[in-house]
Amino acid sequence: MYSYDTNLITPSTTTTSLDAFFGGLTVGAIILWVFLGLIVLAAAIITIIAECKVFTKAGEKWWKVFIPVYNSWIQAKIAGLAWWWLPIFLVVSALTEIATLEFVAGVAVILVSFNYNFNIAKKFGKSNGFALLLTFLPFIGYPILGFGTAKYNAGADTDKNGIFAISKDGLVK
Repeated sequence: MYSYDTNLITPSTTTTSLDAFFGGLTVGAIILWVFLGLIVLAAAIITIIAECKVFTKAGEKWWKVFIPVYNSWIQAKIAGLAWWWLPIFLVVSALTEIATLEFVAGVAVILVSFNYNFNIAKKFGKSNGFALLLTFLPFIGYPILGFGTAKYNAGADTDKNGIFAISKDGLVK
């Protein structure tokens, strides 16, 4: 016959719903994720407030930033782009949801976003490099435009086609 000690307690293999939710992360990892989440949230809030300031500087109402498609329409208007850039932006953005087109559509979204930001940078008297900053690090670029001394110049020399403008000799400007 086998004997066993009843005083030994074996660890339970059951998990609580909290353990299942965090997938076995340690407390330190959870704190890190919460901290990083708060940083991202703060950057998003600062960027949104800065975009409100940019819209205001361009003569638009600040609340237009919060209306999804209308926001892009107003942004194209501020940039001096042709009206048809909005449908292009919306279609390209929607294509990112198709798994086989993710990479190509992602590159297209970056190009169209850069096109918007290229003209916005020019309208605020900034360089082409600043357009890259607005495209890839908007949480830095838009606060510089919104809270800085840059002034919106509606008459700045931009093309309604942005970076895709073609000169009379057939070359991209």
